[in-house]
Amino acid sequence: MTPTYHIVAHTHWDREWYKSFEQFRAMLVQMVDDLIDLCERDPAFTCFTLDGQAVVLEDYLAVRPEREHILRKLVHDGRLVIGPWYVLPDEFLVSGEATVRNLLYGITTCRRFGTPMSVGYIPDSFGHIAMMPAILKGFGMDSALVYRGFGGEPGQTSSEYWWHAPDGTRCLLVHLFRHGYSAGYFHQDSPEEILSRFRGLKEEVDARAATTHRLILNGGDHHWPDPRLPETLALLRRSFEGTFLQSSVQQYVDAVSREVTDLPAVHGELRFGYRYAFAVLGGVYSSRMYLKQANWQSQLLLERYAEPLNAIATGTGMRSQRPLLAHAWKTLLKNHAHDSICGCSIDPVHREMLTRFAAVQDVGAAIVTQSLEHLLPVDDRAAGDDRALFLFNPSPVPRSEVAEAEVRFYLQDIIVGLNPDVSVAPKLSPVRGFALIDEQGLEVPYQCVRRREGYDITYSQYNYPRQTYAERFSILVDAHRIPPLGFAGWTIRKLSHAPKYTPRVKAGRTWMENAMVRVDVHPRGDISITDKVTGEVARGLHVFEDGGDVGDEYNYSYPRRDRRVLSRGGRAKISLVERGPLRTTLRVALMMSVPAAAAQNRASRSTRTVRLPVTSTISLTANGRAVLFETTVDNHARDHRFRVLFPSGISTNAVDVDGQFAVLRRVRKQYDLKKFTIEHPAAVAPMQRYVAVRNARRAFVVMTGGLPEYELLAEPRGTLAVTLLRCVGLLAGEDLITRPGGKAGWHNETPEAQCLGRHTFRYAVLMLGAAEYRDGRILQQECERFHLPLLPFSRKNSGSLPREGSFAALGSSRLCMTALKEAEDGHGVVVRLWNPSGSPAEDILRFAASPVRVARSRLDERIEEDLPVINGRDVHVHVGPSGLCTLRVWFEAAPVTSGAVPGKEST
Repeated sequence: MTPTYHIVAHTHWDREWYKSFEQFRAMLVQMVDDLIDLCERDPAFTCFTLDGQAVVLEDYLAVRPEREHILRKLVHDGRLVIGPWYVLPDEFLVSGEATVRNLLYGITTCRRFGTPMSVGYIPDSFGHIAMMPAILKGFGMDSALVYRGFGGEPGQTSSEYWWHAPDGTRCLLVHLFRHGYSAGYFHQDSPEEILSRFRGLKEEVDARAATTHRLILNGGDHHWPDPRLPETLALLRRSFEGTFLQSSVQQYVDAVSREVTDLPAVHGELRFGYRYAFAVLGGVYSSRMYLKQANWQSQLLLERYAEPLNAIATGTGMRSQRPLLAHAWKTLLKNHAHDSICGCSIDPVHREMLTRFAAVQDVGAAIVTQSLEHLLPVDDRAAGDDRALFLFNPSPVPRSEVAEAEVRFYLQDIIVGLNPDVSVAPKLSPVRGFALIDEQGLEVPYQCVRRREGYDITYSQYNYPRQTYAERFSILVDAHRIPPLGFAGWTIRKLSHAPKYTPRVKAGRTWMENAMVRVDVHPRGDISITDKVTGEVARGLHVFEDGGDVGDEYNYSYPRRDRRVLSRGGRAKISLVERGPLRTTLRVALMMSVPAAAAQNRASRSTRTVRLPVTSTISLTANGRAVLFETTVDNHARDHRFRVLFPSGISTNAVDVDGQFAVLRRVRKQYDLKKFTIEHPAAVAPMQRYVAVRNARRAFVVMTGGLPEYELLAEPRGTLAVTLLRCVGLLAGEDLITRPGGKAGWHNETPEAQCLGRHTFRYAVLMLGAAEYRDGRILQQECERFHLPLLPFSRKNSGSLPREGSFAALGSSRLCMTALKEAEDGHGVVVRLWNPSGSPAEDILRFAASPVRVARSRLDERIEEDLPVINGRDVHVHVGPSGLCTLRVWFEAAPVTSGAVPGKEST
């Protein structure tokens, strides 16, 4: 049959990379203006794809708002193809929910202009997550176009495949040929050069095609539309057999879908392709680690605090904060573009990212505050002592744990402004003690961590803020069964003395324990953990490793003559800084001496050394199974990678990794690196909440707070290395051992990527028996505790405020809640549950108030089928292996019931 060649005119528009956002936007405005002129003067130029991301429309119209009607007409006429994404993201460094929001806001933005592309267009992401077919299906898409992370291996010679997700979903996978999305751009070529180049392209795409249709992209990074494309197509029609169309990706995919039957199968994540193209998977997970940490906190704030509290409060009469949430999400998504979140751009780009992260934190915190003030109103005339302390539980199950909070007591008024006639009363005496009293009149134990004096303030919508001087107590509260997706509170009562409570943790100068775990710190700073439940012991844990890195922001690359420095080479200074009754903490201070930088020839590390102070606090709480770490590093070295090592004692070459809506089994493999002439396979890999090793007897889990890079070391077997810092000074180098194919980008020096200064990292270790690990409930419980702390807030007006309330509860912890949000159309609430296990899971979702309707929906929140409501409040939920379940729920009455907590009977 005669082949059809779909030539797709496009541009790939990195918003920020080797130039700043504003520099690239100035180019974007000129490019789109020229595109509009081209379309107006040449009707033969029929179609142009604007990179699959809607944000560029907003970027352009912020400067040229008067041209929106022109863009609308071009989209309506099919001459401008837009969407479906808001930004083209990196997939591994953002959460699954962030990817869902990316499509939600991308498609919504596109619909202002017309119909978006309905293909998962991701041609430049650095690999692809396992559940992408399922995410795309949730938006009505059954195809994806990819390039990096796949190809060059046996059985990967076609341009079409069936791509299967862990939950069984499949989609059509279109894989670009070796030269990617820019080989079909001929603007500067002569007719002879065009014909010569096209012969080579034709040979490759013909050999790869499974149907009569071939795809060639006519564009590139920041490329203008090729005004000569119509005459180039005429030249090709005269010179070659076949049909030549100025086409779109959608048109090509639709044509292929009509012909395909049997295709090769691809399963799970696409994270290889090192013999096919630059995959740049060997360093972007740890470049500028501070960005990853800020992103992690921003995502959790929006997904598990701001969105749920807005949904709950809106259901009880608060004006919806959905516009603010959309603003926060769009701001955050601008940091999710692959050259942004991957940390592989120039320094000004990443400085601007920090400003965006700060904005997200501010907006998210404001939504949380407003929602809580609606649920538990504030008396803005009360500016004295805190009268009640509350904790919000972001999890769908009750939680009992040690929670951090603050209690403030009034000492003195602070006068602001010119008030010569106002006299200030003397400062009150310090508080001698206080108690937290529950609804039964019983004291709730707490531990005072810090006591200080400082400023307090009460805000009002109808007056100036009132500032006072206050005594501030940072405390730990023994929180018991805080209601799911709800709150519990206690009355604060002053006492004449500081109460004492029975310790539930024990500690000495170098050891500590609770009922389940014991930790021993050894003279050189490494530790042993004994799991008292199983009797298992892990030794030699928490050793720091410093090695050379002469790579760049894309790839880690060791120097030819490396020098590896371990923290156990010196003695540690160990001190007991907290001894209970609810938490005990040991501080371990180390001073490492490491090479100051790479040698001038970058073949080795400098002979000059600098001091690298490393201080860790290691904590156990009264009822926690996990050992908690917080490590601060004062980095004075350049050109190095700094990691923490956990030799689990489990001999294995495989790990379980928490990913985006998937728990992945990854096996460490050995490769003959001589066979990889473009890029060496990366030993490191990405994770979300945790990475674990296991055997038939036990499991060893490391949870990290925004530290997404780990490695399972070959020796000693079963050792997990978590990257804390990777410090380099180039955007793209050219002499990397690990990337023999050459430069992956344009030369730019990036001194701020050396990450000099102070950095703090959070992580935790959890040891479980094999049966406990398979069951999953303790693991999910400890993940929620570590990543999503109970949220404290106080009220100075105690009065008639309820002391307990809840929205909904799951019957167990086997399912994970990944979203609770107001529906995008403003009607009802969306709840999303994920089954992390490889077996089907069933549960009961019980609401505090009776819903009038519950329906299963897609990820885009379109309704699929109604579900029965049992006993007025319960919904039976069935989720397949590794599956997602999205529900839409409508209420007539307020969805939060104070006093009655759903699930107390069954959880």
